[in-house]
Amino acid sequence: MIDNFLSLLFIVLLMLVAVPPITYLERKVLGHMQQRPGPMVVGPHGILQPIADAIKLIFKEDVIPKGSDKFLFIVAPSFSVFSALLAASVVPIGFINAVPMKSGLLFVMAMSAISIYALFLAGYSSNDKYSFLAGMRAAAQVLGYELPMGFALMAAVILFGSFDFNEIVKWQQSHGWGILYQPIAFLIFLVMMIAEIGRPPFDLPEGESELVGGFHTEYSGMRFAAFFFGEYINIIVLSLVVSLLFFGGWSGPFAKEYPILGVLYHLLKASFFVFLSFWLRATFPRYRFDQMLGIMWKVFLPLSILNIFIAAAEALLVG
Repeated sequence: MIDNFLSLLFIVLLMLVAVPPITYLERKVLGHMQQRPGPMVVGPHGILQPIADAIKLIFKEDVIPKGSDKFLFIVAPSFSVFSALLAASVVPIGFINAVPMKSGLLFVMAMSAISIYALFLAGYSSNDKYSFLAGMRAAAQVLGYELPMGFALMAAVILFGSFDFNEIVKWQQSHGWGILYQPIAFLIFLVMMIAEIGRPPFDLPEGESELVGGFHTEYSGMRFAAFFFGEYINIIVLSLVVSLLFFGGWSGPFAKEYPILGVLYHLLKASFFVFLSFWLRATFPRYRFDQMLGIMWKVFLPLSILNIFIAAAEALLVG
């Protein structure tokens, strides 16, 4: 029990502490990819910029719009953070497994899908037409990516024979990484992961040009920051999950003899996918709403259904 509590504390602290450095790294990576220096003013090479941003947000006036649904307006940002932390709590990082769960993958996907409703609640409760439109976009976006993502995960589960992350990693330790057997599921999951966390090029619930600021137009101060905490924690969680499903999780040289190496391997693999989300943001133009739905329904949904049959054939052959 004490081990589980310490593991849970470690994971929650890791998620909360990792967000400010990741925001700094994202701004620097985007800056260099766009041939500009990024943050440079606060501290050496702007390294203290996240602290300056936090101080600004803490002391910024907290405004609740007139006519808004106050309860939902206040709850929505917390909902975003807590659903992301709940998802993080069941994801094992090497030997650190706070809440062992046989249906861990199913629980993570459920929590990750619920997090999008925080955006919808924020848009609905703000009493603002732009926020409301952004919330409706968030709800419609869920319908676009949930089915392909679900079918991609079902293909992986058919192959591995379990929803348990520990069993999934054990399967890969004896048969090889999951991406070798399910490259299509990996591709679909990667694209849907970007859509689920609302990152460019699928950041449709936001939009300075057509929706002012999007679902968070009326938010300020720490409530505004809470949405970004939820978003970045979801990036970390889904990066850990994609490493578990397709890249062997904590497997690696000498990981069995030295379990701490397994933690490092898993974090390094997940770090690559966090970096990849920055890279995609800097590379791809933003899709229009109809284009995004067209890609999801006409390309990825049929592909993900076809992949179910491929996974079933592989499961029969590999065992």
